Amino acid sequence: MKKISMSVLVAGFIALPNVSAANDFTTVTRVHYVQDCIALNAGKMNIYEATHKCSCVIDKLAEVFTQRQFEDANAGFRFSNLPGDRGGVFRDDMDVKDGITLFKETHADAYESCRVRR
Repeated sequence: MKKISMSVLVAGFIALPNVSAANDFTTVTRVHYVQDCIALNAGKMNIYEATHKCSCVIDKLAEVFTQRQFEDANAGFRFSNLPGDRGGVFRDDMDVKDGITLFKETHADAYESCRVRR
């Protein structure tokens, strides 16, 4: 009986879908995002609350973006306000604009879902 139970258990693990997300971000990316989010929301939440809510937001973003897509969209979002030619690349390229738009929408949804005050 014990052998059958072990076989069923092993078969169950094999049948589970691969839960390691294809869009998993590196630890450094997650930590940087959470630190930036905490700094941005300083005074609105205590550090414990901010850590958990900002971690929730980056998890939601990781569900939608690959590491590369997130880095590109985040850079475009941050640098599109640069004056002149420096920001022109981010303002004029349609692919970058689309990525920034998706980033803004996903970011807003994640903030709402994770109950981060604005």
